[in-house]
Amino acid sequence: MISYKPLFKTLKERDMLLRDLYEVIGHDTVTKFKKGHSMRLDTIEKVCIYLDVPIEDVVKITKD
Repeated sequence: MISYKPLFKTLKERDMLLRDLYEVIGHDTVTKFKKGHSMRLDTIEKVCIYLDVPIEDVVKITKD
């Protein structure tokens, strides 16, 4: 299972909100993050580049 908890933690540490990513990935994609839907790797890459963080600060793979 993919978890976006690291992204939410990263944003919180930077005093940012998920909506701050609208300009980078768009409103619909931000909504998918909120709902925990699967994301394309290139979308995750855009977030990593924008936030200047490694992928581990955006996603985590966990066992169910």
